[in-house]
Amino acid sequence: MTATALPDNILLLPKVATRTRKKAPVKKVAAARAKAKPAAKTETRPVRTSKILRELLEKNPDKSFTVQKIVDSLGGSSSFGTSLLAFSIPEVLPIPIPGLFTIVVTPTGIISAQMIAGNKQLKLPKFLLKRSIPRKVLATAIHSILPFLEKTEKYVKPRWRWAVHPAAQRFIGTFVFLLALAIALPVPGTNMPLAIAIFIIALGLIEKDGMLITLGILIGLASLALMGGIIWGGLALLGVV
Repeated sequence: MTATALPDNILLLPKVATRTRKKAPVKKVAAARAKAKPAAKTETRPVRTSKILRELLEKNPDKSFTVQKIVDSLGGSSSFGTSLLAFSIPEVLPIPIPGLFTIVVTPTGIISAQMIAGNKQLKLPKFLLKRSIPRKVLATAIHSILPFLEKTEKYVKPRWRWAVHPAAQRFIGTFVFLLALAIALPVPGTNMPLAIAIFIIALGLIEKDGMLITLGILIGLASLALMGGIIWGGLALLGVV
């Protein structure tokens, strides 16, 4: 077999050496792209109320707590929700506290009134700030409520953002003020459900959880209906109505 000659008009081009581009490893490319992207903003979660209450006892070894010390430990002048929650605990639990009316009803009424007014800073009168609560009583109340509070905190989260609107805050303050007035009435068997409603509403305010606030309002309405029924029944027995 003989090789055939190529025509004269066909030129053979010299082979040009081509450099093959090496592909970067997939992991390195992904890492480089991750560095190029701006870091996503992470929302810092506020300190849980259960932790704040624990630290209230751990950082204050005194034999008694003034209302001033409690408010300062709960976050100072901006702690509307946390203060409402703390002052409702003694009525949520059947724990005898001397001067309960002053420790529970008065601060709850003042805090809710300031919410109605749209205040940004919490201000309590001096006579109330000087009131004291025995450490044993406060510690018993906090340790009793902590298991329930810690379980509830696992499920609460910011939702139904209407609750953070100023108009909603005023409405919530008005409702809590009404509940505080109801607690002040000497109607047996009604203080605990009313205080539970305030407790749940306060926790919803802290966590910006509109669903939890709605639940607290419903419990409050049911408690007020219960109180109305008891009062009506008592007046009926006395022949007043």
